[in-house]
Amino acid sequence: MTGSLKAGRRVAKVHELHLQVAIRSVQSEVSPVLGRITDWLGTHKINRNFVEEVELVTAEALNNVVEHAYLYAEDGEIRILMSLRPGKLQVQITDGGRKFDGPPPEKKMDVEKFAFEELPEGGFGWNLIRSLTDEVAFERAGEKNRLTLTRKLPETAGAG
Repeated sequence: MTGSLKAGRRVAKVHELHLQVAIRSVQSEVSPVLGRITDWLGTHKINRNFVEEVELVTAEALNNVVEHAYLYAEDGEIRILMSLRPGKLQVQITDGGRKFDGPPPEKKMDVEKFAFEELPEGGFGWNLIRSLTDEVAFERAGEKNRLTLTRKLPETAGAG
């Protein structure tokens, strides 16, 4: 175990791994950055199903920023910070787009009562994000929107 002696006790050093990427607010940049995130997580021996779910959640959040924060304007910047820590992964997405007041309340809908053609289009992205993350946090800091999604790592994965 790596560590240092502090007040007569051995303190373990916590390893954190980070991937930081910035993209323009255009749909065509979302897919390549998702590939980069997927590759990065793969190099750290993260379970493939977990990686696919993180990719899906991140795609939904990034597409929301492009569509709603920047209204498809191509001059915006979106910053993504992936932090792999012991036991968890955090995805932080920061943008300077339109002010966002945070995720809407959860929509409850019994989709089995409807025929596929009758289902409303859109509006379920936040339910998807909530269902595939353990924690969703949002803050407006100055002129920036910051969304942080946290997910516990599968038992077989970890940082370091």
